[in-house]
Amino acid sequence: MECTLVNSDGQIRIPKEILTQLGIEKDTKVYFYQRYGELVIKPASYDPLKELQKLCENMASDMGWETGEDIVEFCREYRKARHSKNAYNPIITLCHHHG
Repeated sequence: MECTLVNSDGQIRIPKEILTQLGIEKDTKVYFYQRYGELVIKPASYDPLKELQKLCENMASDMGWETGEDIVEFCREYRKARHSKNAYNPIITLCHHHG
């Protein structure tokens, strides 16, 4: 882990090793956002949908989902859970299942 200073213009120097790991070169556009109180930097070519697909690659079989309707039902249950504190929460179940 390296430490750097923020200059008076709000600029920072990102270590070359990190730039290389992220595939960021000179004139590469990047996204900045906060997640869990931390600064995240992603190349503008970053595709959140592809990232989600990678994360969920084996989830369907692990969860026993065999059809698209199984996934739609999961989403319906999730939406219900967001609106009711006492409702079944498939996200919590999913995290316990994979945690």
